[in-house]
This record gives sequence, structure tokens and C-alpha cells, in this order.
Amino acid sequence: MQMQNQTYVEKIMYKATLEKIKELCPEKLFVEYAVSLPNGRKGSYDFLIEHNGTRIGFELMSRPTKGKLKEKLAYLHNVDKYIFVFPMASFELYKRQQINCFTALTRPKFFPEDFSNKKLYVWLCSIDEKRIVTQARFEKIFNVKK
Repeated sequence: MQMQNQTYVEKIMYKATLEKIKELCPEKLFVEYAVSLPNGRKGSYDFLIEHNGTRIGFELMSRPTKGKLKEKLAYLHNVDKYIFVFPMASFELYKRQQINCFTALTRPKFFPEDFSNKKLYVWLCSIDEKRIVTQARFEKIFNVKK
């Protein structure tokens, strides 16, 4: 993610993610860290940190789609934790709903079983508040087929 080509939303997400990473006090922080993917492809993490012997990769997506997420799962095997960073309102139909008798129920949508990996996490960024507001395992925030 190059700074000069970023949109307003991407700039907020980039800054909020860096602030949250600094709270973790990583020993090493790499920006645009290049890796080799299966089938000889090349790719990179937006951020990669090493903290207490754990490698954590980050992917910031200002306009995520289910297809893009599926492609990015190839990066999961190079790290101990892989964190997607999305704007707060992303994938509303896939979010786990708390049952409330006064809310209209819509049929929930589900991500494929691949997204139930214990190494996969999500950080949700509030663009209005300009900070990360939710951090959890992917399947704790979104519906995933089991």
C-alpha cells in the first residue's frame, strides 16, 4: 500500500493499524514485506511484525470482497497469525448477529470453512473514530461454515 496513492479511508486504516501495532511493542516491524506464495507466486504483507517469537502478518483492505479474502488466505501459511483490517461496516450480512426480539432477522450469509482457521483474525476500524474498535478471531466476528 503506497502512501501517495491512498484514499482517505486507507490513510485512516493505515494510521490506526500502526498505532495499534505500536501498542503491541513489536521487536521488528516490516512494511510491504515480500513473501513467496504457493505455485511460485510472489506477494507481500502490508505489515509484518515479530513479537515474542511470533510472526504476525497484516492485510489492510478498504474495500474487501469475499473473493479477495479467499485469495489472501494463501498468505496464512507464512505466519503464526494473520490479521485482516477492514472498515467497521464491511460484510454486515456475514457478521454474527446477537438475537434481539425487536430487530428484523435477515438470513445470515456464511464464509467458507477455510475461514475458521485459528490463526486468522480481524481488526475492524471505525473510520469516524479513526481507530481500531474490534479485534477478534475471524469466526468470532463473522459467520463461518463449520
